[in-house]
Amino acid sequence: MKTNIVSALCTFVTCAFAITHAYASPVWHCSRITNDDNTAIAIPAQEDQFSIASVNSSAEVIGVSVRDLIDIYTGTPVRIGGLPLSACFLTGNRQLTNEALNSLGIQLQTIEALARKSSIVQSNLYYVTDETQMSACISRNFPAVGYLSKPINMSKVMPCY
Repeated sequence: MKTNIVSALCTFVTCAFAITHAYASPVWHCSRITNDDNTAIAIPAQEDQFSIASVNSSAEVIGVSVRDLIDIYTGTPVRIGGLPLSACFLTGNRQLTNEALNSLGIQLQTIEALARKSSIVQSNLYYVTDETQMSACISRNFPAVGYLSKPINMSKVMPCY
């Protein structure tokens, strides 16, 4: 009897661990500032950086606040260092997208409604279908933000939240 309880408990813990990792929280990624970027990006004031929440508050990534993320994903244009901020939106993984948007207090239905009204097209939101396209989207559309299931470090993309 005691062995069965221990075995059942171990199975439960293993399953819970596997489920937790299968549905890991999204990791927000930002454009990395590189020497080949011909644009000077303004570093935001310390009070606007949200460095406590930020994974990487170094000068290597564009300075994006949580408010900027909320604005860009709800169709409000955002500028970083005078350039329009781009946002990459993953359509191929509804679970990851829901979690990413929920972390900002946004419902997926809000984004879908904006897309139907075509107001989101004017806000530099790019649709991608998988995580490879997501990292390429962030790299290509400097300055840009997006989300992935795990942190990656590339020459033009790195975690920021």
